[in-house]
Amino acid sequence: MATPIVVTVSHTLGAAEAQRRIAAGLEKGRSEFSSIFSTFDADWKANHADVRVVALHQQVKAALDVFEDMVRVEVNLPWYLAPLQEKIVGALKHQGEKTLRIGQG
Repeated sequence: MATPIVVTVSHTLGAAEAQRRIAAGLEKGRSEFSSIFSTFDADWKANHADVRVVALHQQVKAALDVFEDMVRVEVNLPWYLAPLQEKIVGALKHQGEKTLRIGQG
């Protein structure tokens, strides 16, 4: 495994609304990319989700923790995807901010 990627995104939504938006975003991603993902699981327990995605026989695991004022995402990539870490961090940060933007529902 490569070093885990950790991204935090601040918000002012409160934990419940942030979690609702994240869950909706995950479901949208599952639907939009269903032809690519052979597996896309998000298992929520309170404010924590374990996410597992398999595409092209490659597995990526992530953990999401939703707090009152921020979301923390930790992604574990296979070692051979390590060169893409910087791009993945940017994409996670951008998508997280987009998902939590005020006014989106």
